[in-house]
Amino acid sequence: MQQTGFLTMLNPSGEPYSLGQPLHVYDREHLLGILDPLPLLHNGTQVHIEGFVAQPIILKEDRHVGRLIFLEVCAFLLANFPQIQSISFRLTRHIDVLGAGERQAAVRTETMLRIGASDVNIAPHPDASPGHFVVSGVWVYNNQNLAALHEVLEEQRALYADVPIGSQTATRAGVVAHLRALIFGRKQR
Repeated sequence: MQQTGFLTMLNPSGEPYSLGQPLHVYDREHLLGILDPLPLLHNGTQVHIEGFVAQPIILKEDRHVGRLIFLEVCAFLLANFPQIQSISFRLTRHIDVLGAGERQAAVRTETMLRIGASDVNIAPHPDASPGHFVVSGVWVYNNQNLAALHEVLEEQRALYADVPIGSQTATRAGVVAHLRALIFGRKQR
């Protein structure tokens, strides 16, 4: 199995993942979602992330699991495919738990900037209703960006350590309290 911190990445037949195939993301035995085949760009040194299809277990969550999945996928790709020097992304999926489209775009943008992504852009989604935005950009491999990615990933993993994805006991209040503890704890260093 190809596992990162929490999640397992496999190809559609349940075998170890190979670049260019759809990527199936699992939490234990639960399929969380499927990423369209990840195209390789720039002579195979860049992979592009877009087209995530969330499974019902994600849609029932009252936490923003998509951020954890994105970060885990990035960490997995970097750990298993050393030729990858950058990851481009185009995030378009509407996420109810994040609220209105402007808020979703702001949350996504903040995460991308924290991990060191560059050329982060917000634009109206041309094929969606008003208020739906696309966040795009590129994350480039370097020591500073890698450290930032792992820092934000560890924060996300902490949110799911005690309450697994898909459990019925997760609450927004608990997640907000945990985030506050992380934020204030980090500022005290």
